[in-house]
Amino acid sequence: MKWQVDCLQIVKTPVGAMLMVPAGVEVLNQIQQDKKYNIELKLHRERRSLTANSYCWVLCQKIAEELSKNGTYTSREDVYRQAIKGSYAFTPMPIKAEAVERFTEIWESNGIGWIVEDVGNSKLNGYKVVHAYYGSSTYDIEEMARLIDCLVSEATALGIETKTKEEVESLLEDWEAMDE
Repeated sequence: MKWQVDCLQIVKTPVGAMLMVPAGVEVLNQIQQDKKYNIELKLHRERRSLTANSYCWVLCQKIAEELSKNGTYTSREDVYRQAIKGSYAFTPMPIKAEAVERFTEIWESNGIGWIVEDVGNSKLNGYKVVHAYYGSSTYDIEEMARLIDCLVSEATALGIETKTKEEVESLLEDWEAMDE
């Protein structure tokens, strides 16, 4: 079971503390007091909107078409992967050198934007450092804004017309309406 709350209350006692979480009757009725539960507490972050995602792909297509005019084919997926790398949503990881290839295969099977970049040897003997980039399907609003900014900069440099800053902000704010 999963639910979102707007407030938590911490009650301190002489032997520790209790976390009080508001929940509706339907949630409380699902709880079996004689069972063990794993509870994870995460800070709520809004997801990107589908409208912003659509605009991302429109920009990727336009950039790919413009880059392909010089006779060398560039796909919108290539543009997207470059933008993912340019928006810096990655985790640096030390991986055993012999496991990098398998790790890359597994990581990149998550989708087009899931990229592994080998950045060299680690300080740990026998290890490499990789940057594991996340695809935009996992992005929150700030990460999606950075990705779109990257694409808008590339498009502008190529002379491609883009939405105004206000229009892009509006696309990124659409998630508020979708979340209600």
